Amino acid sequence: MKKLVLSIIASLFLITTNAMSFSLSDANISIGISGNEAAYHASGKESASKEDGTVDKTTEEDGAFKDGFGSIFVEVAVNDSVSLGIDFVPEDIKTPENTSNEDRSTPQTVSATFSDLTTLYAKINTPLGGTYLKLGVSQVDVTITENSSRVYSQPGDISGYTAGIGYEKEAGNGVAIRIEATASSFDDVTSNNGVAATGNRNVVDVTDIIGARATLSLVKSF
Repeated sequence: MKKLVLSIIASLFLITTNAMSFSLSDANISIGISGNEAAYHASGKESASKEDGTVDKTTEEDGAFKDGFGSIFVEVAVNDSVSLGIDFVPEDIKTPENTSNEDRSTPQTVSATFSDLTTLYAKINTPLGGTYLKLGVSQVDVTITENSSRVYSQPGDISGYTAGIGYEKEAGNGVAIRIEATASSFDDVTSNNGVAATGNRNVVDVTDIIGARATLSLVKSF
């Protein structure tokens, strides 16, 4: 994930200096901190196979959860209308723990953790004073935690798209306050219990991963 962040920063620098042909000393740079409340939803499907590899049981279920977290961002203004930025969530976003086989002495539990959520975005100001649009691409590292005797494969980094709308109010001395709402969608996730396809293989597919995020930010421009 560190390579991704460095790559994004390098790309941002090249775009704003070479493609747009202006010096960094003339650029308007902004930094900010944000508080976020988000809700996420996904559809899950578990396929359990018998010894001969044929699927014996399929379980499908939808799930949703919400979480609050902080983030930080840096922006460079390309011109009066467009800024390019990178937003980083330094803390983990964790799903609730799902429990199955509750009638057994040791019920099975599983949860997922989303780490290093990073978004590269464009902020586009509109003619409606203070209102802006945001379009971006995101990447996050997904880790699955479960307590069964099998070791499930880790999905790793997944990517997605983000779009939203916001409003910025100047407070003076280069400080501004923003409120915004964004929606996101992410790639599908697949994991398995490490058993060969001809054995008791369990495969978990997570699809339709979407989210909504409300953000309040404090911004300082230089």
